[in-house]
Amino acid sequence: MTIADQVVVASRGIVAGVLFTAALAKVRDRQGTRAALAASGLPVGLDLTLPVVEAFTALGLVVERHTAWAAYVACALLSAFTVFIFVEVRRGITTPCPCFGAAASSPPAGARTIVRNLVLLALAVMATGTAPRVQWVAWLWAVSVVVGGVIAARRQP
Repeated sequence: MTIADQVVVASRGIVAGVLFTAALAKVRDRQGTRAALAASGLPVGLDLTLPVVEAFTALGLVVERHTAWAAYVACALLSAFTVFIFVEVRRGITTPCPCFGAAASSPPAGARTIVRNLVLLALAVMATGTAPRVQWVAWLWAVSVVVGGVIAARRQP
């Protein structure tokens, strides 16, 4: 496996893990997600739509090898999220980011959130390459990120 293949597989796994963790957090705390969406001026009906799209995109990133449809969906999602947060920050709105559910305990979206999303967007762009046969590596990355996200969520007050 070449370095380029390793970058594609690792990028797919990392982005999949982040998207799945975000979906899981939103589903686990639908009330908090609805409140955060309402505070951001977004339709509260997205409380279930967003996690479903995120979860299916995550699954596509680790399952599909020959096409990059899921990576392109991830790019679109992350671009939309980043632009939305950038506009909110520019307008001076300091509501917590509903990115990972339970936004009531999240810090307000800011430059750190934008940078995080830009890094994830860069990984999603790298994930658009064709993945080699060793998809288990992408699964390993995804599971590692999900486990890390669950551990981090349990440590929050």
